Amino acid sequence: MTDSATRRRTLPAGGATGLQVMADGARLRTMVWPGRAGGPGSLLVLTGRADFIEKYAETLHDLVDAGWGVASFDWRGQGLSGRVGDTAMKGAAPAGGFGTWLADLDAMVGWFRSVLPPPWSAIGHSMGGHLLLRHLAGENAEFAAAVLTAPMMGVSARPLGAPLARRLARLMTMLGRGGDYVWRGGDYVPGTAGSVRQRLLTSDADRYLDEAWWIAQNPALALGSATWGWLDAAFASLDALLVPPPGLRGTGEGARSVPALQRITTPVLVLVPESDGLVDGDITRTAVARMATGQLEVVAATGHELLREASDIRARVLARATQFLQGAA
Repeated sequence: MTDSATRRRTLPAGGATGLQVMADGARLRTMVWPGRAGGPGSLLVLTGRADFIEKYAETLHDLVDAGWGVASFDWRGQGLSGRVGDTAMKGAAPAGGFGTWLADLDAMVGWFRSVLPPPWSAIGHSMGGHLLLRHLAGENAEFAAAVLTAPMMGVSARPLGAPLARRLARLMTMLGRGGDYVWRGGDYVPGTAGSVRQRLLTSDADRYLDEAWWIAQNPALALGSATWGWLDAAFASLDALLVPPPGLRGTGEGARSVPALQRITTPVLVLVPESDGLVDGDITRTAVARMATGQLEVVAATGHELLREASDIRARVLARATQFLQGAA
């Protein structure tokens, strides 16, 4: 393998694997790498839906080599953490919806701070970025700064479109079919270079195929499409982040009358591709513009997974992210 392929298909040396038990008994798989003395700080890496730690091996190598202390975990329901669907393959939401994931994140932030020293920062991708925003909006200020890559602040829900997908997800959940795969969804299928899915995620075919390589080494990492219940829960969580509570709209009751997103005090850099087929970039641009501490930058790329893009793109993204985090620490 080339040096790049080796870094993409191995984890950095010196990492410690563990399990963190949540209040309800669920177990989350964790990994942590100690930082170098005098290094830039400690970083919590939050992955997206259906992701797992190994998928970001190349970025983990880069961060560890630069001296960062790094911690990450697999979200409940994916990776090597406990699954939540009626089959292990289904990308379902927990019984408590995104609120359960948010509670998990609260606990994992505490774990992160217990195993690595300050200054503490975080980087979240897609669903991980969404949950990080919800955590920060809860008036949590543990992090010196945060970076989000293509955060889920709106969903495209192609080919249905978000309005119809929202109604269908609510209806299917009400009919007791929230555990069914979304339309055209199904079990995990290994990626194919040049496929529509590849073009949605990254322009780099080799990096795209890394996910299938890791799953071939350990099939337990595989996860299929989202379910209607996941999609219904996602829309509810987006509303919790972006829409002020109905009873407070226009009442002039100060901070409680504005969307949760606008109550964030932590410096946040949001990096988005020029065109994203999975999350709604227009909603992201509008929402970040209303954040007092938010800063949005558009990356010349069309793939959703900016840290798994072509080498020149991901190098610029990682350099900008770490520059921002170190500048705020």
